[in-house]
Amino acid sequence: MVHERKQIAEDAGLAAAGTPAATDPAAAEPGAAKAAAPPGRGGQWIVLVAVALGTMMEALDGTVVAVANPVIAVDLDTDLSTLQWVTNGYMLAVACTLITAGKLGDRYGHKKVFLIGMAGFAATSVMAGLADSIGMLIFWRVLQGVSGAVLAPSGLAVLKNTFPKGQLKIAIGVWSAVGALAMAAGPFIGGLTVDLLSWRWVFFINLVVSVAAFALGAWAIGNSRPDGATRSFDTPGVLLLTAALFALVWGIIQVPEHGWAHVHPLGSFAAAVLIGAGFVLRERAAREALLPLDLFRLRAVSVGSTALLIGGFATFGASFYLALYLQQVHGFEPMEAGLGLLPFTVLFGVGAPTGAVLNARFGPRVPLASGLTLIGGALLGLSQMTAGSSYHAMWPFLVPLGVGMGMVAPTAIEMIVSSAPGQLTGVASGLQQTALMLGGVLGTAALASIISARVSSVLPEHIGQAGVPDGLAATLHDLSKVVSQGVVPVPEGTDPSAARAAVEAGHAAFMDGFHTAMLCGMAVVLAGALIAALLAPRMRTAPDGTETAEADAAA
Repeated sequence: MVHERKQIAEDAGLAAAGTPAATDPAAAEPGAAKAAAPPGRGGQWIVLVAVALGTMMEALDGTVVAVANPVIAVDLDTDLSTLQWVTNGYMLAVACTLITAGKLGDRYGHKKVFLIGMAGFAATSVMAGLADSIGMLIFWRVLQGVSGAVLAPSGLAVLKNTFPKGQLKIAIGVWSAVGALAMAAGPFIGGLTVDLLSWRWVFFINLVVSVAAFALGAWAIGNSRPDGATRSFDTPGVLLLTAALFALVWGIIQVPEHGWAHVHPLGSFAAAVLIGAGFVLRERAAREALLPLDLFRLRAVSVGSTALLIGGFATFGASFYLALYLQQVHGFEPMEAGLGLLPFTVLFGVGAPTGAVLNARFGPRVPLASGLTLIGGALLGLSQMTAGSSYHAMWPFLVPLGVGMGMVAPTAIEMIVSSAPGQLTGVASGLQQTALMLGGVLGTAALASIISARVSSVLPEHIGQAGVPDGLAATLHDLSKVVSQGVVPVPEGTDPSAARAAVEAGHAAFMDGFHTAMLCGMAVVLAGALIAALLAPRMRTAPDGTETAEADAAA
């Protein structure tokens, strides 16, 4: 353990006592690389294009599959509870393997692992498109998730190894913007593909992007492995971490259906805690730990991970329920709802380079605190929406939501990746993506619980105010969980005036829950903004007058 602390401090550019190791600005920066690894036959910006293409493919895959799901359900004759595992299986696989996949890059070389992940993603995409049953589709989606987890951390590590410290912030900003714009284009591309070809081509199109990214990456990315990378592999740590993350994400996924107090999620959370404790004990004892716990003593890593967790919690949770609001309350089609959320995803693409510029000029404290504050203001504005509010009253609040998250994500990612020791670049890349994913899953589940509890509380009052007949009122009471998703179940043949009263009451109760959820999300985000304002590194002036991020005293 002492050896791990000393190694992290040294690789972070700090002396053993925790003071700057040199007067050179690059050496004084936490995690400053000795020198960026040279690219292959292409320049460093060609490397960025190759990595961004891989990111674009991953981001595009998520949104186009969501649009294709209704058609898949009909074609493969499956129900909603089974269909959701097309997404959940992918998400579980990614969440459980990101950090381990990052370690593979640290050990075997980031270029090699990036290209393997790219090839695997292409192959599993083709097999998913050829699936003739829902079971086989889910199987290939899980393997696709594993391939995506292998691809993503090494791609980001390639950027760190290619770009010097001063340009890394901009490179990560561009990389993040490409992913956001791909997400924004996903609903349109997915809808167009399903309408003109079939849902299978939603997966086949990945092959085209994969071939381009693989060829460009093989040519442009240099062969390098971080100095000091160990050849040993912490197999027990891998198994324990994978099992703990699986139990945690599995439990969170079950919360919207069963609630926090049900035996299923509680059992999963208990298993996650016990296995996680075993993982901590293993990492403390391991000679070459998978995830050295002293990594979290670096302030940039701990604050950056917290910012990503909170940002993902707020933005992914809010966007999920905004999509429900547009579809269930306003009657938008799924593709229309996706297009309605374009201001969020497109403005994320604007916020990412903006955050990168602010990070380069002022250090991470300004873009992190400002971005989280913008998200909080957006949630406050969204909390004022009513069932009768038009889309034109909603979209202005999507602007600060997108810009804010765009400022937070690349800044926090750059903090984590650039501060980690060279031999843990891949692990740090996997860590930041795990934090963002866990935040999104947790935000969706937590906001679902808040909305459900609020709907159950206020639904009787709204039913009474709307004058819903007793029989229909009893039906709504029994199906309050359905109402908490914006759906108002009215039996066929119901008197039109009674049906209108039921819909009015159900939507009013849903909006009450939505208001409470947005305000709770705002409180969490503003707490994150305060943490960033107080603890994120600031800029300091080096002896030669160069402004750099302050050294990480927590090391």
